[in-house]
Amino acid sequence: MFKSTLRLSKTRIFVFVFLFIVCASAAVKAQINYSANEFGRVPAYNSYFQYGSNMGYYGPSWDNNSLSDIASGNASRNIPGVGSMSYRIPLPEEFLDYWGYDVAIGQFNHYAQNGATDHTIFLTAPSAGHRDMTRYNGCGESTWMWQNMYSSIWDGGANGTPVNENNYYALYVYKTVLRYGNFVRFWEILNEPDFDTGGNGWKAAGQPGNWWENLPTPCDLYNMRAPIFHYIRLLRISYEVIKFLKPNDYITVGGLGTPSFLDLILRLTDNPAGGAVSAEFPLKGGAYFDVLSYHSYPMYALEFWDNSINNFGYKRHSDAAADEFIKVKTTMEQVLFSYGYNNSLYPLKHVICTENNIPRREFGTYIGSDVAQRNYVMKALVQAQVNNIRQYYIFTLGDGKTPAEAGHAYEVMGLYSKLEGVGPIPNNNYGQQYNQSGVGFRTTSEILRNHSYDRTRSTAMNLPAGIAGGAFRDTTGQFVYVLWVKTTVDKVENASATYTFPAAMNIAPLMIRKEWDFSTSRAVASIPSSPITLTASPIFLTENLQVVPLREGDSVRIAAEKKLALQIYPNPASKLASLKFTLTAPARVTINIFDVDGRLVKSVPTGVRYGSGTHIVPINGIAAMPAGVYYCRFETEIVQIMKKLTITR
Repeated sequence: MFKSTLRLSKTRIFVFVFLFIVCASAAVKAQINYSANEFGRVPAYNSYFQYGSNMGYYGPSWDNNSLSDIASGNASRNIPGVGSMSYRIPLPEEFLDYWGYDVAIGQFNHYAQNGATDHTIFLTAPSAGHRDMTRYNGCGESTWMWQNMYSSIWDGGANGTPVNENNYYALYVYKTVLRYGNFVRFWEILNEPDFDTGGNGWKAAGQPGNWWENLPTPCDLYNMRAPIFHYIRLLRISYEVIKFLKPNDYITVGGLGTPSFLDLILRLTDNPAGGAVSAEFPLKGGAYFDVLSYHSYPMYALEFWDNSINNFGYKRHSDAAADEFIKVKTTMEQVLFSYGYNNSLYPLKHVICTENNIPRREFGTYIGSDVAQRNYVMKALVQAQVNNIRQYYIFTLGDGKTPAEAGHAYEVMGLYSKLEGVGPIPNNNYGQQYNQSGVGFRTTSEILRNHSYDRTRSTAMNLPAGIAGGAFRDTTGQFVYVLWVKTTVDKVENASATYTFPAAMNIAPLMIRKEWDFSTSRAVASIPSSPITLTASPIFLTENLQVVPLREGDSVRIAAEKKLALQIYPNPASKLASLKFTLTAPARVTINIFDVDGRLVKSVPTGVRYGSGTHIVPINGIAAMPAGVYYCRFETEIVQIMKKLTITR
C-alpha cells in the first residue's frame, strides 16, 4: 500500500513538473521574437485574387446567412449569388462580449458551405466595461480605445490564457482569433483610423497642421479620439497575439485613406512619450503589419482646375475613376517605399482594398449612372489584379435606398437594388434584384475566378494606348483575355475601336466572346479573332475552350463540363501528350485534332465507347507533327469541348 501511494505521488509530481514546463514553454513561445521588418516574416500570398464585398445591414429581415446566400450563392436554395466569395465583416468586442464569443461560428460555417473563404475581419469597438473613458485634449467624447493597452501583453499563462487578461485588447484579440482564425485570412485593425474631422490629414507638407510634419490631435481622429501612438500600440498587440496563434495570417492597417497617416505609422513607435524609439518601444509602426489596406472613392477625385476655361473641369467617366483608384494605391506605396518597404531595407508589404465604388446616381458634381458604375466596377476588378492588389471588397452588397430616396452617394453603391423590405425572412422570399454593377461583378468573378493575371502574356498583347485589359491564366495554362476601349469624355461611357492580336501570339482563328452581362444572359458568340470590335464595356475572350450543347440544355452542359475535368498534359508538348477526362456514365467519345486553319490532322481514336471513371488517352504521333498551335476537340453525345494544344521543338 505504501509503495503504491509513493509511486502515485511520484507520478503526480512528474505530471505537475511536465505541465509546468509545457506552460512555461508556451509562455516563452507566445512572446514572439520577430517582426514584419524581417525578411521571410511577411507571409507569401499564393492564393487567387478575391472578389469580396462589404455585407452591410438592411433591416431585421436579413440575417448574415441570407446575405451570404445572395453574395456567394446557395445551390440548395437555387440562389445564384453575385460572385462575392469573401466578406469584410466587423467582429466588435462590444458585440462578442455581450452575445458570447461563439455567437458567429454558425454563420462562418454557413459562409464556408457557400464557398466563401479568406475573409477580412476588422477588430473594433471595446465593450463598455473595457473602454478607456479618458478625454484627450479636451475632446467632447472619451476615446474609443481600450483600457490597459500599455500593460504587459503576456503574463505566462497566470490566468488561464497566455495573454495578460488585464490587457483587455490583447484578450479580445486572443479570444477572437482563437475562435475565428480558421475562417479569416486578414485581420484589419480598426476601420478608417485616419478619419479626419479637421481636414489636416489631406494637407501637403508645409501647410499649417499637416500630418507630414505634425501630429494629429486626438479630437481630429474621429474613430479613435486618442493619440496616434495608441493606434500603433494596437498594431503591436495585434501582431504579437495573432502571429502567436496564426503565424501565416496577415495583420493589416485599417482601411486608410490618407497617405500622411501611413507616414505617421511608419515614422513613430507606440511610445506614448511622443512616439520616440526607446528600449521598451524599439520599433516603429511598420514592424507590426504585413498588409496595407486602403479605401478609395474616386468620385471625389474627378474634378480638376482647367486653365483653358478658367474654371473647374471634370473627368466623370469609368476609366478616369479606375485610374484614380490605382493612383491611391500607388501614392500609398510610395510612402511605404520611402521607408524601405520595397524589399530594400524591409520586406515589401501586400496591398488589399477593403472599400471601393462609385455611385449609380449623380449627387452634385459627382459621377453617377448605371452604366458608369457597371463599367467602373468591372474595370476596377481587372485593374486591381493588374496592379497586384490581392483582395478587393466592394462597398457594398446592396443599396441602402432607391435612387429616388437616396440622400447621398453611399446609399446607391450596391450590387443589388435596395434590399430593406425585400426579404427573405420570414417568408423565405429572396426577391433581390441585380443592379447592372452586380451583373458585371458576377460576370467578372465567374469568368476570372481562379485565374491569375499573366503579365508576360498581357505584354505580348501589345495593347494600344486607347485600349485596356489583359490576359488571365488558369492552372492548366489556358487564357481568358479581357478588353475594352478607354473612356475619355466627361459623362460619356460610349467608345469604340478594333483590336487585333499580334501574329506572334498564335491566337486561334475563332474565339468565344462573352459580354458584361454573361452571368445572367449566358449568351456566347463565336467570332473571328481578327479584328475584334470593342466598346467601353469590358468583354471576355477565350481561344482555347468552346462548349457547344449538342442535345441538352445549358445547365446540363455546364454540369457535364465540370464533371469531365478535361485536361491535356503536358501542354506545351514536344514528343507526346495525353488527354485525361472523367465520365460519370458510359459514353461514346470522339477525339479529333485540328490545325489553326480548321483542317483535321488526326483522330485519337474515333467513336470509342468508354465506361464510367477516369481515363487517360495518349495522343500519339506528336513528335512527327510540325511545331505550332493545334486544337483538340473532345465530343460525346452531350457536349463538345475544344482545347488548345501547343507543340514545341
